[in-house]
Parts: sequence; C-alpha cells; structure tokens
Amino acid sequence: MPPPLREVEATYSSNDGGSRPPDPPTEILQPRGFQLNVLLLAGKLTEHQMDTGSGKTLIAVLRIQAELERSTPDKLVWFLAPNVALATQQAEVIATQIPSVQTRLLLGSDNVQHWSQQWIWDGILDGIRIVISTYQAISRSPKRNREEMLRYVHRPSLIKLMYAQQELDPEASHVAHELGKYRLSLDIEQDPYVLNMRSDPDSFEVGLLSKALLGRKTYCQEQLKMLHTRAQIIEQELGVWAVYWYINACVRKLQIRGGGDHVELQLLDNTEITYLAQSLSTFLLDIPKQPLSSLDHKFLSTKVLCLIDFLIHHQAPSFSGLIFVRTRAEVAVLSELLSIHPDLSRFYTISTFVGASTSGGRKANIGELVDVRSQINTLDDLRAGRRNLVITTSALEEGIDVPACNVVVCFDNHMNLKSLIQRRGRARQSKSTFAILFAESDDPSTMSTWEQLEEIMRKLYEDDMRQLAELEAKEAVDEGDRVFVVEKTGAKLLLADAVSHLFHFCATLPGRQFGNSVPIFTFEATEVKQGKELVTAKVTLPISVDASVREACGLSAWITEKAAQKDAAFIAYLQLYNAGLLSDNLLPTQVYDEAIEAVKTDVGKVASLVTVKGQLNPFSEVARQWQAMGESAHLHCFEVILCRNDDSTVSMQMLLPCDLPFIPPLTLYWDSCTTFTVSVHRSSCIPFSPNHTEAVKQSTTLLLSTVFRSRISTAKTDHVALFTPSAHEDPAEWAARYTGTLSGKSLDKINVSALSLSKLGIVRDLTNNAIPCILRGFASTTDGIVADPERSEHDNASLILEVSRFPKRTDFLHPVPVLGQNTAKRNNRELLRPKDCEIDKLPTDYAYFAAALPAVLHRVGVRLVAVRLCDTLFPAVAFDQLDLVVTAITASAAREPTNYQRQEYLGDSVLKFLTSLTLISEHLRWHEGILSQAKDHIVSNASLAKAALAVGLDEYIQTKAFTGSKWRPFYVSDLLDTPADEPRELSTKTLADVVEALMGAAFLHGGFDKAIAILRIFLPRVPWSEVDERNGTLLASAERASVTCPPHLAQLEQLIGYDFKCKSLPLEALTHSSYIGSNVTTSYERLEFLGDVCLDIIVSTASFNHQPAIPTHGLHLLRTAVVNADFLAFLCLKLSISTSRANVVTGKTVDDISLSDTVVPINIWQFLRHASPTVRKAQLECKKRYEELKDHILELLQSGDHIPWALLARLDAPKFYSDIVESVVGAIYIDSHGSLAACEAFLQRLGVMDYLRRLLAGGIALYHPKEKLGQLADTETVKYEVFRAEAHAGAESKLACKVWIGEREIVMVGDGISQIEIETRAADEALKVLKEESRIRYDVLLKEWNDQVLENE
Repeated sequence: MPPPLREVEATYSSNDGGSRPPDPPTEILQPRGFQLNVLLLAGKLTEHQMDTGSGKTLIAVLRIQAELERSTPDKLVWFLAPNVALATQQAEVIATQIPSVQTRLLLGSDNVQHWSQQWIWDGILDGIRIVISTYQAISRSPKRNREEMLRYVHRPSLIKLMYAQQELDPEASHVAHELGKYRLSLDIEQDPYVLNMRSDPDSFEVGLLSKALLGRKTYCQEQLKMLHTRAQIIEQELGVWAVYWYINACVRKLQIRGGGDHVELQLLDNTEITYLAQSLSTFLLDIPKQPLSSLDHKFLSTKVLCLIDFLIHHQAPSFSGLIFVRTRAEVAVLSELLSIHPDLSRFYTISTFVGASTSGGRKANIGELVDVRSQINTLDDLRAGRRNLVITTSALEEGIDVPACNVVVCFDNHMNLKSLIQRRGRARQSKSTFAILFAESDDPSTMSTWEQLEEIMRKLYEDDMRQLAELEAKEAVDEGDRVFVVEKTGAKLLLADAVSHLFHFCATLPGRQFGNSVPIFTFEATEVKQGKELVTAKVTLPISVDASVREACGLSAWITEKAAQKDAAFIAYLQLYNAGLLSDNLLPTQVYDEAIEAVKTDVGKVASLVTVKGQLNPFSEVARQWQAMGESAHLHCFEVILCRNDDSTVSMQMLLPCDLPFIPPLTLYWDSCTTFTVSVHRSSCIPFSPNHTEAVKQSTTLLLSTVFRSRISTAKTDHVALFTPSAHEDPAEWAARYTGTLSGKSLDKINVSALSLSKLGIVRDLTNNAIPCILRGFASTTDGIVADPERSEHDNASLILEVSRFPKRTDFLHPVPVLGQNTAKRNNRELLRPKDCEIDKLPTDYAYFAAALPAVLHRVGVRLVAVRLCDTLFPAVAFDQLDLVVTAITASAAREPTNYQRQEYLGDSVLKFLTSLTLISEHLRWHEGILSQAKDHIVSNASLAKAALAVGLDEYIQTKAFTGSKWRPFYVSDLLDTPADEPRELSTKTLADVVEALMGAAFLHGGFDKAIAILRIFLPRVPWSEVDERNGTLLASAERASVTCPPHLAQLEQLIGYDFKCKSLPLEALTHSSYIGSNVTTSYERLEFLGDVCLDIIVSTASFNHQPAIPTHGLHLLRTAVVNADFLAFLCLKLSISTSRANVVTGKTVDDISLSDTVVPINIWQFLRHASPTVRKAQLECKKRYEELKDHILELLQSGDHIPWALLARLDAPKFYSDIVESVVGAIYIDSHGSLAACEAFLQRLGVMDYLRRLLAGGIALYHPKEKLGQLADTETVKYEVFRAEAHAGAESKLACKVWIGEREIVMVGDGISQIEIETRAADEALKVLKEESRIRYDVLLKEWNDQVLENE
C-alpha cells in the first residue's frame, strides 16, 4: 500500500525497463521535437502511448526533473512500471540521471504488503523524492510531430524460416523419459521434507504430511518434476545434445552447492541440496565429443539446424540481433550451443537476458542456469558492439531499453499479437530482418494468421509513408519571398535558408561535448482551413543561448510542418541578430581586428619581431634642460656617498638641472669578495651661476680623468651630470689643488712613514703604459718581498712601492664570477720603484668614486625613464611607487636586479579577470563562446603589443644590459646633436609582457582601480568601468531571473558552505547545456567563464605574495598544478556531505519490521542538472575510476613529494567536473557582490587552498612528467608513439604508448584510457628508467674510482 498520509505530486508510468540503466551510444542523445511535444503536454495529468525506441525513458526523466524543480519537499514523484524488470531498470536510470535527490525502489520482494503501519512508511520515505514501483497504465499517443516520428520508423522485412519436424531417435533420445520415470520411483519417505515432518510433527500443520505422501508435494519432487518438463521441451526444441548438456549443467550446479555463481542455492537446506545432488548423480551423461558442426538431426533438432543455417548466412560486421525463445532454460542451452558452434563462434559474441522478477519467499530453482547478475552488462555490451547477439525470453519484448537491432528471430512462434508487435519493433534499424521459425507440419492457418497480420501492418506502414510523401510534396508550395536585408553590408536572410543558418549558429555554441547543439522544433495545430489542418512551429535553441532569445514562434500557420519550421527559424534568426549575437554579415558574432590578426599570422612558432623605437636615453632630456637654463634657474643638488667595506666613505655633490626621484641604495661588486654601497640623497637647490657651473665642470673632468683618462674628451667639459666635492668647498680651488701628478722620485725626499695612503692618488706604472695602480704600502728590498718576476732586477734603492692594479672593469653592477677575469692575478701585490711611476694628486678615494659613477648614472637614468613614462603616459594612474614601474619596464636581457617577469605573471591574471568581468557584465546576452573569443582577442599578445606601440611604450622598455667597458661620459653638446637611438627589434611577446607587468604594478600600487586606469590608456575601446559597478550589474541581472527555488537547494548550499541570496545563481551554476526543462536561466558556461578568472586571480595573488618570493617559473608551475582541470575534477568528486536513509529490516517473520539508518554521501556533482544519457554514463564511469584511484591520489596530495599527474590523468574526468567548480566560484562572486574572499572560502572548503599552501611550503616536485622528461632529454627529441594495443577476444582494446628519446626507445606502457593519460604515465615511467640508469652509471663510476685508488695505493 502507498503511504496514506504523504501527498503524491505526480505519478508516471512507462514501458521501458531492464536490470540496469542502459549504456548510451557514443553519439550525443538529444531529444527530438516529438519528444519535447510529449514533455510539454505532460504538464497535465495525461497519458501517452509511444512506440518502441521513441525515447520514453528520456521524456520520463525530463518530466520528473521538471516536477521536482517546482514541487515542495513534502511531495513525491511516483513512477509506475508494469513489471519488475522495467521498475528495476528505471530505478537505476532515474537514480543516476537525477542523483541530487534520493530515490526508492519498491518491489514485491520487499514485502510491501506487510507495511501496514504508518511509521514504516514515514521512515522509509523520509528524505525520498522519487518512488519507483510496478503498475499497469493505459495510454494514448501524441498528435503532433507526426512527420518527424514517421521519418524514424523503419519496417523490417518478414522472413519465414521453414524446418522439417523430425521424430526423435529412440536410440539417442531417452534421457528426459528416464528422468520422469526416475522421479516417480524415488521413495517419498526418504524425501528431506517428509523426514523433517516425521521427526518434528508438532512444527507442521495437520494434513501436510498426508498431502506430501499422496501427492508428492515436496520441494525436491517439484524440482525434479520441473526439471523433467524442461528437459522434454529442450529435447523437443533443441535436440538430444542440448538435453544432455542441460541436465549435466543442473547436476553439477547441485554438486558444487551453488559454488558462488548461483548464490540462491545457498538459501536451501543442506539436506535438500544433498538429496537432489545424490538423486541426480546417475544422470551425469557423456556429451558427444565431435564438433557441433558435424552433428546431424540425431543430436540437434532440425529447428536448431535451421537457425544455425540462417545465422551463418546473415554474418555481417554490423550484425546486431535478438533471438526470442520460450523458456529461461532454452536461453541458457541455446546460448551455450551457439557460442561453441565452430561455424558461428568466429562471428557471434553471444550473451543472455531473462526476466529479473523475484519474490521474497520463493525458493531457488535447480533448473535455473542463467545468473541474472551476469546479464548486468548485456544491453551495454550490445549497444557498444562488444556483443552482437542476445538470447532472451519475452523479458525483452517490452519495457527494457534495448538498442535498435537489424535482426530479430522468433525461435518460438507461440505468441500473441502484442508479442508480435513488440518483437517486431525491436528490429527498427534500416533494412532490418524479422524472422519466424515454422515447422513444415504446422497448421497452415497459423502461418496465414501471421501473414495477414504482417500484411495489415505493411499497409499501415505504406499508408504512413504515403502520408509522409504527400506532406513532403506539399512542402514544394510557394512559401513566399520573405527576406531580411542588413543595409550596412547588404547581407540577406531568405526564408528558405533560415533553418540551415540556425543550425550553423547552434553548432558554434559552447558545451557541445555532451550538450544539445541543435535547435528543436515543436508544432501545434491551430486551425482548419478548407479542410486542411494548419500548423504553427516553435523553435527552442540550446540552453546556452540567453533566455530572452532562446525561443521563437512562427508568424503564420502553414499546411506543412517543414514550412512552419522555416517560419520559426526565420523569426529566431532575426531575434539573434537584434540581440547582437550575429554580425552585420548575419554570421555568428566574432571579435576580429585585421591588424591584430595579421600579427597573429606572422607569429608562427616563435614570437614575431617588430621594429620599434630605440631605447630612450633619459639624459637627452637633461641636456635640453641644461640648454634651457637661464639666469633665474636653479640647480638641484644631490649628495652621493660611496661606502667601502672598510667603513671609509667619500661623498660628492651631484648637480643637475632637474629633480630626481628617490634612488635606492646601490650595491657595487668591486671584485669577487668586495662590495661597495652608493646612496643618493636630495640636498638643496642653488641658484644657477655660469661661473660656478664652469668651475664644477672642471672638477667633474678632473674626477673622471682619474679612471677614464682615455675616454674623456679634453676639449669638452659640458658634462650632463656635474660633480663637486661639497657645498662648502670652492670647486675651482679644489680642482686646482688636485690637478696634476707627482713624480715617484719625490717620495725619496719625504718621510713616508708619516704619510697617509688615503691622501695619495692613483699610482701609474710608467714602464707599463701608465697602468693605474692602487698604492697598498711601502717596502724595502730587505723585507723579503719577492718582486714580480716579469719586472727587471731591482737596484739597491731603499724605497719600494707596494701596489695592486686598479680594476679594468667598470661594470660594478653585476657580481664577478669567483674564477673570472684573472681576478686572483690582478689582486696580487706588485713592487714599483719610485722612479718608474707617477702619482695623481687627487686622492685614491675619489678614484673609487669615479669608477662607481657609470653604475650610478645608469641607475639614475633608469629611474628618470620611469619618471618620464609616468609623467607622459600614466599621469592618471599617479604612481607613487616608482620601483614597481622600473621593474615593469625592465626586460631580463637588461640584467637589472629586477625584471618584469613576476609582475607580468600577476598582471596577466589581473588583465584576464578585469577583461572577463567587463565582457560578461557588458554583454549579458553573449554566450560563453563569444565571451571567450572576445577575451582571448583582448588579452592576446598581438593585441597588447599593438596597444603598446600605439601609446609609445616601446621606447621606455629597458633591454640593453649595462656594460661598463662601453660606457662613455655624457656631454650636453653630444646629446643635443645626436639623434635618437637606432630602431631596434622587439618581440610582440616582450611588448605584451611589459603591458601586463605594468598592469601588475598598478594592481600592487592601488588594486583594481589603478589597474583599470592603466587599461583605459592601453585599450581605450573597451568600456572599462569600476569593479563595483560591474559587480552590481551582474547581481542585478541575476536577481531579475525568475526561477523557483527547488527543495534540494538547501543541501547544495550546505555542501558549498555558502548561503545564496539570489537563488537563480546556484541553479545556473549546476545546469548543464544538455538540460531541458523549465525553471532555468541558462547553462553554467557564463558562470564558469567568470569563475575561471576568479580562481586564477586568487591562486595567482596568493602565490605572488608568498615570502620568500617565488621565481617566475615556479609561479607558473604552481598555478598549473592548482587550477588544472584534472585536479579540480578530483576535488569536485571528493567534496560531499552525509545524509541518512532509512531501510526496512525484516525479522524472523514478515510482520517483524524495524527501520535502520544508512549514511549516504551526497556529492556536489550529483546536483548537476542535465538531460544527457551520455553525461550519466560519463559520471558512472568516472565515479568507478575515482573509487579505484582516490586513496592513492589523496595519499600523494597529503604527503607525497610530487604531484600525482599520472593518476589524475588516469582519472580522466570529463571537463564538466572542473566546470562545476569554476561555475560555483562565479556564482559566489556575483552573489557576494564581488567578494573574492567568499570565493576563497569555498576553495578552502574544496581543498584548493590547503594544497596550494602545501606546494608553497616547498619540497614537492612541481614539474609535469612530460616537461621534466623534456628537460632531461636536453637537445634530443622526445617522441610519444601512441597506438591501440591488441586485446583478447571480447575485451575492449586499450591504448599503449612508447617513449623515444632520439632514436632510443625508453619504455612502453599499456592499459591507457586516453591519449593524455597514457602519455603522462609513459613519461612518468620513462623518468624512472632514466633515474635508475643514472644511479647505475654513478655506481659504476664510483667503483672505478675506488678501484683506481686501491690500485694506486
């Protein structure tokens, strides 16, 4: 009885069913117009009759989904089926197709008739939304879409297979007769049932013993009687060989007491099994050993021989067939016979299918040889082509979702009209065959009856075909000359072309892997005109199209459906154009820019090179400011301090006609073990004085001449940067005091012991081209210091100068390699005689200072470039952190302390986020395909490079590395006369990278607002707005959506860990593009588009901000590891909450009932709304792989030393799993008005952030196996050879992969399920091989070295 106090929302019946959900074909299953018509009509409590194979299951699932969406949680959907097989099959289909709610299957074996207490129903239906049980329904068929239905009807050809009825050979045929005689000869007193009653008479009702003795009414006797009856049928229908095999199989089944393959026998008493096994042991027969093909009618019936001959002549690669027999025993025997027949086994792979009806109190049947558990995959295998012939009973006549076959054979012709129609309907492929076996001795009237029925059906079919032909002829009627013209381009839309154009548009939509990608037309009769029924059409586009233009109705009523279809398609296409989804050429909207596409075309495999301006020399502007100096001008003074590592310092004033930004302290690398520090401090401004300036020019020339004597011009003193000792010292006096040199001979006349070395200048070796040296001290010939052997013999002079050579290098910005540039030799002390040298008057400290000036001026120049960039291009941004700008415009080739790469990584993420947010909020009707194309266009290297050139960014990009050897002093006159640097070539990638790095700099400086300010400069055509404004637009649009909040949404929110204010967003986030029904805005692709960039920027900012800073390549590896689809899919499969489900527990009696709770996990992917059997199949297969791999993957994620790339690839999760994660993130972002923190909270719950933190902590190998293998291969080519390996008979072939490095095969792996998975796993195995080879080589080398040491000893 159904629950008396629970309201049932809707009840449905079906004639489709089976033992498990069907395995969909490889093509995408999409509802046809007539199916949608039934779905729409089902909004009322109506009944519908549909043909075999017309998609009743799909319609039922869609209808249930719609009902659940709008019903309250206290209401049920009750699905009724006519038999147990159908109910069981539909229960599994519904449970997997609608996994977000709990279902309950109720069968007779559950003893439902004893659930008379209300509390039992309350408990068993608690939390249940769908109940499936048996029921018989009367229905009628839909009226519309008749034309379409007719196009999918195929009439099979009827073949009568005639065979001669033979008499049984008395010599060979005796087994069945002897079995019957043997049963009657058994002593009934020894029957276990009788013995049990005699041993305990009080436990049995009075009269049972007499009934058993007189009528032989015991279980064992009934089983023997049934076995005898079946043996007779098999002997008559299939032959003596068949009955031999059947009885042997039954006896062996008893002897092994079920053996696990027949678990139902284990329910019997041991005494009964033993009794039956012993009783039948004498009937183990010797089956003829010769091949079946050599047996004649003595052992095989002529009926079987006729069937074999038919199958031999119908062998074909595309064969797919059913054979209907009368009994389950015949199914088992005929299956065995045909499977081992040598003429058939090479072509036919055979399986069985019987009904699954059971009863809770029914005992086992010893003659039952078909295990229903073994047929779970029967229909799946038939559909997939792994099996091509199924032997079955009437169980497959109706209800079960059977794939279309091209051959159906009725081995038994004892059937009624219903059976004939149902069996005949299974042969629904084009040019199929329906065969019936008749004995030549059969009553001619029987054959005549079937022929008459076939003739009636033939006439009905021909009438249908004539009707279809008439309708097609009517379609030639003039449908008018309706045309739409786009004035701007002249593009035309004709009524005749509208349907094809609409199909083309749908083919460009996203989500085509599993979703619906075609328009669906439905028709409705509107009126009768001149005796003819007129129809109108309505077209529904895929759900990824915006709801405002998803449906369109024709303007007129038409005689034919085809004409009405064109009318609706024409209106739909106009709607798409007016919504901006079509271009002015009436083609699907595409974002296109000729200049950008030209750059893209030129790119090829490497970044294209473009000619750009030479690198800006900032001192040219300083020279112009010197030129413009007037009497009222002021000079800017800066104190430059050089600190050596011996704590000695020297400072000078730098004078410039312009101000300088803050200059960070510089570290100078004097040699491999010595560093200096230079700092620049703003001092004060002084009035410009030509005389004073002229004196400073002289002091600057003097300063530079100490180190750069050969590089300065004696005729020029107009240095762009002037230096003077201090603000309190007269530069002219200072220059006069230190100009010139001292002869070394003068040292003999002074007391050198009282002389401070710091007061002396550079020592110049006159014997060696006046090479500058640093005076280190004084020595005498008696000090034991050995002179340089390259020098001449010393005389007996008492004073010797101890010196070291002044460094030739002037590039102190970069560290010196320890073993580079003969450092050790230059640091050696040398000895000079005073007469062989001269000494500068300018103290050596100033020489150190002068040597540092090229590096100082270079850094000053870079900062000036950054300042000018900010002043000219980015005044609206108002950068106050110049370091960020300097970093952003510096390429790695410049060899500066920082370069743009890290900021480019961050800016890339910021750019994609803001671009996506702008596009999705600006174009609320654009589907994900257009959005993605537009985003890719905007953020492409070609687009950004074009933008960089347009604003003149190219001259500010620093690519030249500073080299001190090429440095020359800057003179104002030269800078004014010299044209700009020669043009140079830069890659479009470098230009784009600098734009993105500036984006990152702006984001670090002032968040999204500053980044938008940058974007408005580079990409002014894009309508950039503030982030809050964009967030508000998206939220307002979502709030306008009219949807009903389904009851299970609360569970989804609990699972996500976020309560949505706008309930349409989580529904949209979990709506697949294949979904069909009401209560929907659009599919999840738009939200996934937004969520993708939200996830990206969360991960990117967290990685970028980690301390210590992670190198750029590491940042990219981290992002790839965390946001890749395989990893997100695994986390999606893992995320779940638990709920309870009540089950009925029956005690010793049927009335002893209690309830027990079972914990049931609910996963987020189960809430995915879809209408695709292909999605359901993919979910089931992926879930199976997940259960096999999850423990190993989790172990590696939690404690492994590498990312489980190969295992994640083997999971082979369809993309919609990762899409769900990103769409939920997008939904949270919109609902929270742009809170990335709320999105991050969900990612934390999912497990993304925990794993990111573990990766950031280090110690985990980030490289993908293929990338790492490429590194180890070095210059050799790595090749992956993927092929399909041969499989055993009946098994599905798997992929295999060989890995080659150069000409050498490293490894081969098999059992692959996809190309990506097998290549990843093969690379992983190849790495193991190479590492082991490396270890072996190391051991060999170590042994050789040890052997050599021992030999030397």
